Amino acid sequence: MVHWLNGQSTAIWDVLIGTVALGATCTNYWLVDINGVPTALIADSEKEVAAFAGALGASAPEKTTCPCWLFQTDVLPVVPDVMPSTVKALFAWLKAWDKGISNGVQRILEKEPRYLKYKQATFAVKTPIGWLGFGFDLDQVQRLGAIKKPRLYKQHLHGKGGTRGIMRLSISEFGPAFVHSRNLTFKDLSGRQIKVVGCGAIGSYVALSLVRLGAGANGGKLTLIDPDKLKPENIGRHVLGYPALFKSKATALRDELVRQFPFSTIDACPTDVRGVPALFSADLVIDATGEESVSEFLNARRIAEATKTPLLHAWIKGNGQTVQTLWVQGSKGGCFRCLRLADHKNYREERFKVLKEDPVRRLIGCTGFTPYGVAAPMHAATLATETILDWLQRDSPSPRFRTRSVASADVFEVKNQDLTRLAACPACGTNDVAIPAVR
Repeated sequence: MVHWLNGQSTAIWDVLIGTVALGATCTNYWLVDINGVPTALIADSEKEVAAFAGALGASAPEKTTCPCWLFQTDVLPVVPDVMPSTVKALFAWLKAWDKGISNGVQRILEKEPRYLKYKQATFAVKTPIGWLGFGFDLDQVQRLGAIKKPRLYKQHLHGKGGTRGIMRLSISEFGPAFVHSRNLTFKDLSGRQIKVVGCGAIGSYVALSLVRLGAGANGGKLTLIDPDKLKPENIGRHVLGYPALFKSKATALRDELVRQFPFSTIDACPTDVRGVPALFSADLVIDATGEESVSEFLNARRIAEATKTPLLHAWIKGNGQTVQTLWVQGSKGGCFRCLRLADHKNYREERFKVLKEDPVRRLIGCTGFTPYGVAAPMHAATLATETILDWLQRDSPSPRFRTRSVASADVFEVKNQDLTRLAACPACGTNDVAIPAVR
C-alpha cells in the first residue's frame, strides 16, 4: 500500500470509508466538513455518517448522488517498477493484478451509464492489506455524447482518453467492524448481548474495555445496571469526573461511552439489579459491584434459573494489593459461594486466603470505606478483560479463578485454577451441611 500512496506523481485524494454491505457493487459519497476541511466519506448508512460527524462536532453530512464502485479481492496488489499514472497504464496494471477486477471495471465503463452523469469516476477495492482506490476525470464533451451508450466512452478511454491522468484514493476505515476488530486475531464482542452489574470503580473501567472490544456494535447491546448516583467520594477512582457528579452512574457512563463510540448501542438501567427481569437473557453477565452480598445474590439467581449464560465476578481484595476474578458457567466447577468454606468448624472462612493482614478501613462521618487507589479498579478490570478475551478465543476460559497481586504486595500466593465445587456448598453443593446458628 505504501507504493500506492507514496512517491508517485499523481494526485492523492483522502477518503474515509464506513460500513458498506457485504457484496455491494456501489455506494454513495457523503461530504462532511471536519475542522474546516471538506472530507469525502463512503458509507451506506446516513445514521452512521451522521453519528460520525456528530462525534467530531462537524456539520450535518451532505449526501451526494455520485457513485463509488466497489470491488473485493483476495489477491495482493501487484507492485510494478512504476505505478500507473494514466488511464491506459491503470487498465494494464489491473489486468496484471486481478482479472476479475479488471473485467469488472471494464463492464461498468461499458454498461453503466450512471458514471457518465458526473465529472469523474472512482473505484474502491478491498484487498487483504486494506482499501485501495483510484479514479479519473471524465472528458466533459465525450461523456455527454456517450451518456446513452457508455461503451463509446469506454472506447474513448482505450484510445485518446487513455493518456488522461488518474487520481489515487487514500482510503481510511472508520466503521465499527474495523475499529473493534483491527487489533484482534479473533472475533470481537460485536453482535452480543452483554450486561454489566455495577458501574462504580471496577464497572466503569470494565465497560470502557468492553465497548472497545465491540460490545454494543453491529446489532449487539451493552446494558449498564446500577441504582446509585456518582458522588464526590467516587470520582477519585472512577472513569467519570466532575461533569457527571450527582447523576446516575449507569446513565452518565452510558452517555460518555456513546460520546466516544457513537455507533454502539448502550442502555442504562439505573435500578437495583434485584428488580431487573430476564437478567440472564444475555451472552455474558459481569458482576463488577465488588460487593459480596450482591455477588451472592447473582450467584444464587444464576443457579436457581439454571441458566447457561456465563457470569463473571470481579473484585478487589484489601487496599488494592490483589484483584480476583471468577468465571462461572453452567453446572461445571465451583460457584462464587464455593470461595468460602461451608463446614461447621470453618463456616464462611476464606477457602483461599490471600491477605496476611486485615485491610485498613476509614470512617468519615457515618460512612466507612476501604481506601485504595485508582490502579486497583483498573487492575481488576484488566483481569476481567483478559478473561473475556480468553472466552472469545476458546469459548470457555481457563483458569476460571484468577488472582493477581501488585509487585510490592505482602500477600499469600493463590494459584490461578479452575475452581472445584465444594460438596457442602450451600449454593451449589451436593451434600447437606448444618449451617451454624447466628448468635
